[in-house]
Amino acid sequence: MRASRKGFTLIELLVVIAIIAVLVGLLVPAVQKVREAANRMSCSNNLKQLGLAMHSCHDTYKSFPMGAEFNVGSMWSAFILPFMEQDAAYKALTFQEDGLGNIQWAAGLPGVPGDVTSANPSIRNIGICETKFKVFKCPSSDIPDAVADISGDNWIVQKRFPANYLGCVSGLQKSDRNRQTTARPWGGTGGTEDNSNWDGIFITGFAGHQRITYNGQTYGGVGNGITLSSITDGSSNTIMIGEAISSRFDIPMAGISRELQGLNQGRKDHWVIGSDDIDTGNQGDMSECLGSTAVKMNYPRQEPGTAKFSEYEFSFGSNHSGGANFVFGDGSVKFLRDSIAAGTYSALGTRAGGEVVNLD
Repeated sequence: MRASRKGFTLIELLVVIAIIAVLVGLLVPAVQKVREAANRMSCSNNLKQLGLAMHSCHDTYKSFPMGAEFNVGSMWSAFILPFMEQDAAYKALTFQEDGLGNIQWAAGLPGVPGDVTSANPSIRNIGICETKFKVFKCPSSDIPDAVADISGDNWIVQKRFPANYLGCVSGLQKSDRNRQTTARPWGGTGGTEDNSNWDGIFITGFAGHQRITYNGQTYGGVGNGITLSSITDGSSNTIMIGEAISSRFDIPMAGISRELQGLNQGRKDHWVIGSDDIDTGNQGDMSECLGSTAVKMNYPRQEPGTAKFSEYEFSFGSNHSGGANFVFGDGSVKFLRDSIAAGTYSALGTRAGGEVVNLD
């Protein structure tokens, strides 16, 4: 006689399924936390590499690089390429002014793909701007490696590699110390930037400044780089580079992340290496490579019921929970909470403000 086989009853099967569902529910958040912790550590390592490159640059040229050169569009991230084993990429660039000026160098080339071997210097520039330098991108970023800028600018590089790290150009002005929601990282009420108020490690110059030769290229309209000795607040108390993401919207479009939505709106955009037109006519252009502690972390593009707030473009921030990573003038990397006191955060952005800062 064949023995009968006893299988699971329906109730037993449902119990097993319920147990599995509970275990999966417990496991998934744990896996996500581990992944985010790994991303945050990788992001910290990226900033350490950038900090080392900055100090190698300082050791060689006795100053940190300037933040950006208006109109020509070169940025600090381009200047440190030789110190990150990317000398060939740097030598392919032609951002320098040659007397006639190499401004708006991608004019007439909208959508033209770059080629780092091209005889045309502008096409070489585009090629380097499209190159994927992973050290400039946080693993937690949800924007793709090649992003089309659809702002409609006639001389825009259509696909550039997005960046998640900005140089700190300033802290709050003394009169704006308690006004982080309305403060500007420059003097006046807008329209024209006043670089005399840029008190961070990265400074940026205007036409009329002296020409300097930097790493084999001659630049006009730039300020001299900052030296370690000029950081009188202490290099360990002064932010050099911080994380930043694209626009944060209060209500994102369906199916599109907040970060990618902001980028495609032609709003808050951060790029590696350079832009063909960082000009003095719109303060937002500087935010392609520079940030400020004049604006609180992860500031939204627009609060409900208000007009567009352009200063959000200078906001540092991240997709990490609770804050963002920053590398300081001494090369140390610290995670700052987005709940940091406004006065403390402001003071960390200035190099010689005389503030007393305690992060312990």
